[in-house]
Amino acid sequence: MTMALWKSIRPYLSAAIRFFHISYIEAKAQHHGARLGVLWGPLSSLCFVVMLSLIFHHSESMPQSDFFLYVFVGYILWSFIAETITGSTDIIQKRLDFAVHNGLSVPGLFGKILVDRLFSYGLNLVSLALVAIVFFHDKLGASLVLFLPFALMIVAASFFGAYLVNIITILFPDTRTLFQVGVRFLFFASPVFWSANEVTGGVRGLLTTYNPVSYFLSMARQTMGIQVFNPSDWLIALAVTAAICVAGTLAYLGSRNFIRNLK
Repeated sequence: MTMALWKSIRPYLSAAIRFFHISYIEAKAQHHGARLGVLWGPLSSLCFVVMLSLIFHHSESMPQSDFFLYVFVGYILWSFIAETITGSTDIIQKRLDFAVHNGLSVPGLFGKILVDRLFSYGLNLVSLALVAIVFFHDKLGASLVLFLPFALMIVAASFFGAYLVNIITILFPDTRTLFQVGVRFLFFASPVFWSANEVTGGVRGLLTTYNPVSYFLSMARQTMGIQVFNPSDWLIALAVTAAICVAGTLAYLGSRNFIRNLK
C-alpha cells in the first residue's frame, strides 16, 4: 500500500521539484550580475517592512518589535496574494510557448506559475523564520502546527483563484486594469500595516469584517503566535477558499473547450 501511494504521488513530487528548480533559475536570471542574486527579493521585503513598521506604529498596546513582526508576517502573505491576482491576468495569453515546449496542460501551466509564487513566498518565509528564531523565539510554539492547514488553504486558493482571474480577463479584457488598480487599493484596505485588533467600528471595522484578505492575514499571524487562535477566522477563510475552488473549477470546466492551444 505504501509503495502504491508513493508511485501515485511521485510524478507530482518530481514535477514540483523540477518546477522549483526552473523557478530558481528564472529568479537567478532576473538578478544576473548581482552579488546577492535571489536574496534581493527577501531583502527588499525586509527593508520595506522595517519602513512600514517604523512609520505606522502609533499604538502603545503593541510594542514596536511586536508590530514589526505583525507587519512582516502580513506583508509577505499580502505579496503572495497580490502576485496571485496581478500575475494571473495574462498567463494563458503569454505563456503558451512555455507550456507547449514543456508539454504542460492548462492545470500544469497554472501549477508551474503557482510554484513561482511559492518560491518567492518561501524565500520570504525563510527570512521571517530567521528573524523570528533570533529575535522572537519566545513567540514560537505549538501554534506553528497551524501552518500546514494554513499553507494548504492559501495554495488551493491561489491555484484556483489564478485561473479564475485569467479567464475573467480573457472574457472581459478591461478587467485586467481593474485587477491591477484594485490590488493597490486592497493593500490599504487590508490590515497589513494597521492592526485589526484595535478596530471597533467605522470604515476599518467594515474592512476587517467584509474583506476576505483580513481573515487570511489573521490566520498567518495566529500561526506565528502573534494573535490568539480564533476558530471563526479559520472557518470563514475555509469557506472563502472553498468558494474560490468551486468557482475556479466551474470556470475551467466551462472554458477548457475554447482553450485549444494547450495540450
